[in-house]
Amino acid sequence: MPLRKEEYRHIYSLVSSPEDACIYAKKLRLPEGVLEAVLNLKVVRSVKESYHLLEKRKEELLAEWEAGKSIVEIAEERNFPPVLIARFLLSAMGFSRKKVKRLALNGEGSGNERLDMELADAQARDFVFSRQAHERQRIRGELGEEIIKAWLRSRGAAFISEDSMVKMAGAKTPDFLVSGLRILGMRVAWVESKAVFADEEEHKLYMRKQLSHYIKNFGPGIVVYWYGYVDTILGENKDLLILDYTSFTHPKLEMLLNGCWVTRNAVSGDGVTRLAKR
Repeated sequence: MPLRKEEYRHIYSLVSSPEDACIYAKKLRLPEGVLEAVLNLKVVRSVKESYHLLEKRKEELLAEWEAGKSIVEIAEERNFPPVLIARFLLSAMGFSRKKVKRLALNGEGSGNERLDMELADAQARDFVFSRQAHERQRIRGELGEEIIKAWLRSRGAAFISEDSMVKMAGAKTPDFLVSGLRILGMRVAWVESKAVFADEEEHKLYMRKQLSHYIKNFGPGIVVYWYGYVDTILGENKDLLILDYTSFTHPKLEMLLNGCWVTRNAVSGDGVTRLAKR
């Protein structure tokens, strides 16, 4: 079920850390993943507001680091993700863009013991921009698509997944092209899976970049915002159905929603490995 705008604003104001997501999910009786998705939105928007300002001050940040402050301390003082602070510092140190990425995201050693320890600490503490966070989001995306495949099969629909489509250069294609499916009396031609929470701003972004193109090129379709959405986006387009996790049943749905780390075999294998919570 969608969240009322007032409910969403309340959650948005509550969550500032993964620990908050865990605590308030229990109190609000929502899946932890829903609150984590709202938190991710909040962090990304905050970063967009201050990114370029901090980037311009990277020499100042480097001076603080050289004076003894750690990467994490610099990040905490500015309420900014530590992996991104690390990238600013590495750039100010003169590393190339490719080398910055390898050091900050891929764990490549720099030869500086202090720097390497702090880069590892920044990775461990960053729940949005670390390589672990990127991997987690990739797995969430795969889980969502796997659940949709099972759902389409259960309804007797024929479908082609995006990785099997023959694409024209520059063409936009949804995750699934579908035939033989009707939902609420509407013929569904495609399904798009999004492992996010969608408020009005996020939905408008996806409409502009993808969904409106799918409707124009393929006809009516479905977008699944796995972690929910605000009710104000419903009914904006008669050719678009919006669903979330409450519309599906699947053995792996809990993996998608429970807020725990999972490995690739959660998607492709029978076993599940849960790692430490963030």
